[in-house]
Amino acid sequence: MTLNELRKSVFRRPDYPAARAAAQNALNKFGITRPPVDPEAIAEAMGINVLYVDFEPEVSREISGLYDFQSKTIYINKDIPSNRKTFTIAHELGHALLHEQYVKSQNYQAMPRSNYHFDKPAEEVEADVFAACLLVPKNMLKSYKSFADIGELGEIFAVSPDVVVHQMKFA
Repeated sequence: MTLNELRKSVFRRPDYPAARAAAQNALNKFGITRPPVDPEAIAEAMGINVLYVDFEPEVSREISGLYDFQSKTIYINKDIPSNRKTFTIAHELGHALLHEQYVKSQNYQAMPRSNYHFDKPAEEVEADVFAACLLVPKNMLKSYKSFADIGELGEIFAVSPDVVVHQMKFA
């Protein structure tokens, strides 16, 4: 990656419409119309392996997962909660679909867990948006939010209540 490409990557704003569209395209491609969405099955159908691994203790506390373009493998920290694993697989799938150049560059690194977007590169924010839109699509959320509370919606969609709350802003 050249210095100019690095500057564009570091200082660019997230492309939210592209992330949302990529998630919807994946849902359409695989005919997914009801929750919960299984990002591991989507990844595997796309030829991407998902491996659950033991990270070193100091890394395990900080990292949920990462994607390796060379081997087409998503590595997931096996010690994180199941709904976090689901979101992480979807997030890394977002990188696979949206960010080949970024993931292959020296700029890509496993990021410490954070629910705050202000401190993340645009590509990380886009992968988060992709994951949220894949796992809790607004058309599906609209169908369920009238009769389920946030906790129940989290269970229906197999995500944390935070993801549901975030997606409700857009549904």
